[in-house]
Amino acid sequence: MQLLVYSPQVTPRIKYIFNFIFREVLRCDFEFTSVAKQFTEYVGPKFSYAENPLGVELFFKACGLLTKNNIEKQNITITDFGSERVPFAVENSALPFDVFGASFYFISRYEEYLPFTADDHLRFPAEASLQYELGLLKTPVIDQWSIILKNLLLSKLTDLHFGSRKFEFIPTIDIDRAYHFKSSGIIKNTARLIRAIAKGDTERLSNIVNTGLGKRKDPFDTYQFLHQIHEKYGLSPIFFFLLSLKGDSTHDVNIHPNDELLQQLIKDTAKVAKIGIHPSYASNSNVVKVREEKALLDALLDKTIDISRQHYLKLHLPKTYLQLIKAGINHDYTMGYASQVGFRAGTCTPFFWYDLQLEKQSHLKVHPFAVMDATLLKYLKLLPNQANLLIKELIESVKMVDGTFYSLWHNESISETGNWKGWKEVYEQMMATSVSN
Repeated sequence: MQLLVYSPQVTPRIKYIFNFIFREVLRCDFEFTSVAKQFTEYVGPKFSYAENPLGVELFFKACGLLTKNNIEKQNITITDFGSERVPFAVENSALPFDVFGASFYFISRYEEYLPFTADDHLRFPAEASLQYELGLLKTPVIDQWSIILKNLLLSKLTDLHFGSRKFEFIPTIDIDRAYHFKSSGIIKNTARLIRAIAKGDTERLSNIVNTGLGKRKDPFDTYQFLHQIHEKYGLSPIFFFLLSLKGDSTHDVNIHPNDELLQQLIKDTAKVAKIGIHPSYASNSNVVKVREEKALLDALLDKTIDISRQHYLKLHLPKTYLQLIKAGINHDYTMGYASQVGFRAGTCTPFFWYDLQLEKQSHLKVHPFAVMDATLLKYLKLLPNQANLLIKELIESVKMVDGTFYSLWHNESISETGNWKGWKEVYEQMMATSVSN
């Protein structure tokens, strides 16, 4: 029989988080009612979500967050739940915290709408998040809580049916710099050559000379390896290409979008992988640039591209997502942190973005990633073997909930040059771990 949920008010926030938990994660159908008589007379599986129970039914106490329609700093009480510290503690409830309120707080990124001290790139820092403070960032807690909720319901209610899902791994690659030396031009490469000689950097000197003479592949030309390893493990990758015009920002350093070599690379990659736009650093403050860069990719591939990931993970809520929607983007892969691994929105399950200012679910689907190569090396300063262990931990946490594991890598981090020596094996190990039982 169908699950019936009683709530005195069925607000947009309540609809959104219940739909996500029950339909997206647990694959369980349900209906709401705000009519007490209808709920008490119902003979099937049911529970209430309110400030107080109606009688002796299975009852989950609401903390109040989901019945509001404003954005304000929350007075969050913390409690212990098993080995975890969890927010929105409540009493006299089936669970010691409001699992629905806590899940909404994380997935809506509520705290990112409040005042915060931004990092050097004006981003919300991982270290400012409630998940980081509570030690919950490295696990998809909403998915875990959902399974606990499912087991609780099955132990208390009869005739409930839950569907199933399977673990999936989707590798994603950002192409910030398609090539290191090819297509850079003689002036830029000459300047690099002079700097390499001055520093005595023989490896860089050798790469510049041999690439220029055609004796060696460009170090960042790792595409054949990527295609081969994805095919080996039966994976469906996504490549995000930066198509900014030079001079827009010092952070947008890819070769010119009209370069024939880059255009051919994109066309060739589109034959074996899904392609998305990598909106430039400069575009974050200018919606016109997002449209222009997307139009270049649309024209090149002769189709409409509707997936994206922000360069430098520049995500400002709600502005960035509103700009993407206006530009025709339906799927975004930016949800993750630069400085820490883990689950920024508390989940490994793709979800529709909830616009807190308009109090409604949008049609923009957010695909959260769990780990980025630069996070491991540049921020956490891990060695390759340490990175392997951390990645395995993250993958296992997603496998435990039959979720989707997204990784974020760059073509240059597999180049086995400079600081990236030894990291090609890390990528290979991640592929192998993802398909092992």
